[in-house]
Amino acid sequence: MNPSTQKKLTERLSALGPTPAPPADLLDKLAADVPSRLTLAPEIADPPNVVRPRFGRPAQRWMALAASLVAVLGGTFVGLRLLEEKPENAAPTVAVDRFEERVAAIPPPPPPAAAQRIPEPQAVAREPEAKEELALLGYVGRADQVREMGVEGGVEGGVPGGVAGGTVGGVPAAEPGPYSYAVPSAPPPAKPTRRDWAVDEVVITDPAALGSSPGIVEDTITVTAKAPVLTERRLEAASSPALAPPSTGGSAEPNDQPYGDVFFRDYGTNPFLDPEEDRFSTFALDVDTGSYGVVRRFLADGHRPPPEAIRVEEMLNAFDYRDPAPSTGDFALTAEAAPTPFGGGERYRVLRFGLKAREITAAERKRANLTFVIDISGSMDQENRLGLVKQALGLLLERLREDDRVALVVYGDEARVVEPGTSDFGRLRTAIDSLQIDGATNAEAGLLLGYDVARRNLRPGAIHRIILCSDGVANVGDTGPDSILERIGSEARRGIELTTLGFGMGNYNDVLMEQLANRGNGRYAYIDDLLEARRLFVDELSGTLETIAADAKAQVEFDPRVVDRYRLIGYENRDVADHRFRDDTVDAGEIGAGHTVTALYEVKLKPEAAPAARLATLRLRYRSVAGERVIEQERPLFVREIHPSFEAAPRSLQLAAVVAEFGELLKGSYWARGGDLGALVPRAERLAFEEFGGDVRVAELAELIGKAVKAGR
Repeated sequence: MNPSTQKKLTERLSALGPTPAPPADLLDKLAADVPSRLTLAPEIADPPNVVRPRFGRPAQRWMALAASLVAVLGGTFVGLRLLEEKPENAAPTVAVDRFEERVAAIPPPPPPAAAQRIPEPQAVAREPEAKEELALLGYVGRADQVREMGVEGGVEGGVPGGVAGGTVGGVPAAEPGPYSYAVPSAPPPAKPTRRDWAVDEVVITDPAALGSSPGIVEDTITVTAKAPVLTERRLEAASSPALAPPSTGGSAEPNDQPYGDVFFRDYGTNPFLDPEEDRFSTFALDVDTGSYGVVRRFLADGHRPPPEAIRVEEMLNAFDYRDPAPSTGDFALTAEAAPTPFGGGERYRVLRFGLKAREITAAERKRANLTFVIDISGSMDQENRLGLVKQALGLLLERLREDDRVALVVYGDEARVVEPGTSDFGRLRTAIDSLQIDGATNAEAGLLLGYDVARRNLRPGAIHRIILCSDGVANVGDTGPDSILERIGSEARRGIELTTLGFGMGNYNDVLMEQLANRGNGRYAYIDDLLEARRLFVDELSGTLETIAADAKAQVEFDPRVVDRYRLIGYENRDVADHRFRDDTVDAGEIGAGHTVTALYEVKLKPEAAPAARLATLRLRYRSVAGERVIEQERPLFVREIHPSFEAAPRSLQLAAVVAEFGELLKGSYWARGGDLGALVPRAERLAFEEFGGDVRVAELAELIGKAVKAGR
């Protein structure tokens, strides 16, 4: 106490007279009068006509002083013992059983077995969805009492300071009380048997939307303007990564960047060309979708993606435009055109060329020889990347047939074979589930060993594919793509194709993953949750595994009498020299069964363009895997086929134009200057909830654009 207070207390005690000696039986009286357990109760006002006793006699004063001394010493002893037994970096202790006889404990928070953490800290700030997520996860409490979870402060009504990171489930009780709260029930067992999309009060059920994959908590995705899918899709247990500490060390990423150690490459932006000087636009086809997944990851975390991460063609190819499948042959070609709503003037049009590959059933698919090459280096421990790899490959194993075979290779400091090849998928799943993090990243050794194993398992008439699961960051051996691209190319010519699947962000190499897939005649995709893995390994399994067209190239010829200038949107790193379109030695793109490829152009028409004139001609050239012969087909587009307005155009063209404009704005394209992300939001929402009702990815697009608007402020 301060000197002034101490002086006043001394004067008041002196005024009461001399202080007698303490009674000899003081300790016995304390043992009899002071209870072994103190009960805390809320303080209440004194009832009328009640007079509290005062310690006025000397003996009572001694008893009060002795009790105070015991309380102080006891409290100090308790605190010291707590500090001695508390492990380093442990959460603040709410109650300790061993001191129960002396200290009345505040009721503890929910037991650890019932407590669950929100899968990703970035989801914490979602105010409107926080209550809905808590309900979806099976926790109790009145909706108006649920506080935002995952913040310092921990349990409602708990110890001040709470537990850093908070505890999901620590919600107030339905009945008010001084220390009462509701203990949450554990989340219900996962039974993901279907998904319902609620779109403007209409429920559309897709029985095949979810399988029996482990780890998925929710079985319903609600797609409405008020409850978009980007929040709901990330409720999978152990699949949505928590934010990792900076990969570069310390507590913050360098240069105020959202992630450290990420590697992208800027391939530039295609310019407008004059068809009188160059009437042909030639490029290799591409079915990669990795850039779209990367964009989604950045925006879901509240960050604008860097311009070099944007490859517009990969964003375009991430969507299903509902193009018709071919009735005969390998491909059906689509051509569409309409006035563009995104600036440029009244003579500008947007053209969409679509290629839809023939579909095959699971029974029609060739038997598969797969080699999983899994990165188990230290960086795969961040964000539980290896855990998501295990779950994703588990989805694939569920869909394989008895005549398929799978080998397993892993690499950290060194590469090793875990399983040389088996059709016992139960044993293989056990082997995958038991993988542990180990060492640095020797990606070259892992891939080369994977190709050695794949060659030993070659079977006539089978699919031969390596599936690489990694964050792409190599730091042992040759770490760039050039050192292993030559081997990959030669193996691809033997029929062993490579699919690369990217995981994680921060310590991630997009350049390596994309180039490896290009040279390996495969596909590059970025997986940030189980729903994306499901799209790849369940919904599109036949296309993921079986290639129907190799070295596929497209060439669009523009008529200079009709077109003033044109520009291809995307495909900057897929350019092919015009004179090599019919050179079948050119390494171009591979297309799997059921895949859709979209190419979008902006064109400026000449004023005198006649309705009967041919505006452009799309030509497709590829080697059919089925017949081992080169096929070329074409689809002309006439001026009369241009729709009178953008709103009157097919929904496929509208969607592609919105996606392309979104990508161009994120990329900072010169040709999209003056564009407005905010103006894209209502267009995307209309497409999501009117034109493509029930399509989760289109609904996700609308939310992503909204997040980009917020991230750009």
